[in-house]
Amino acid sequence: MLTPDRTHGFTLTEALVALAILLLGIGGSAALLLQTVRQERESGHRRAALRLAASMADQLRALRRPDGRPVLAISGVDPDNACADHAAACAAEQAAARLLAEWTANASFSLPQDVAASVTVPDPLIPEYLIAIDWPSAGGGIQRLELPVTT
Repeated sequence: MLTPDRTHGFTLTEALVALAILLLGIGGSAALLLQTVRQERESGHRRAALRLAASMADQLRALRRPDGRPVLAISGVDPDNACADHAAACAAEQAAARLLAEWTANASFSLPQDVAASVTVPDPLIPEYLIAIDWPSAGGGIQRLELPVTT
C-alpha cells in the first residue's frame, strides 16, 4: 500500500500562533523599554535636584552674617529689610539675594517645567536652612527633595 507523501512545514494555524506569541514578546519588550526610559529620566531629575541642593548648601555654609544669624534674603526677604537690625550684614544679605536668583534660574534650567525651588529659614536666630526642590513626576504627581543645612 502506498502512503501519500506528506509535505514538510507548518500549517497556517501554527504559523499564526507563533506570530501571535512573537508579537506579545515584542510588545512586552517595548513596554519594558518605555518604563526603563521613564525611570532613567526620573533618576536624572533626582540627580540634578540633589546636585542643585548640595551646591546651595555649600554656598550657604560659605555665606555668613557678621552677627552669626542666618541670611534671611535667601528665603526671599527683601535684603534691605533683612539687614535693618545689623548694618554690617547688608553685604551678606545682598549676596544672598543674588545667590537665590541665580540658583532658582539654574533650577529652572536643569529640571523640568514647573519646578519650585526654595530655601526657608525655620528660626531667624539660628543659622539653619531647609532647601526644598519640587518638580513634576513623569508618571504624574510631584517629586520633592528636602535638604536641611546647618552652618
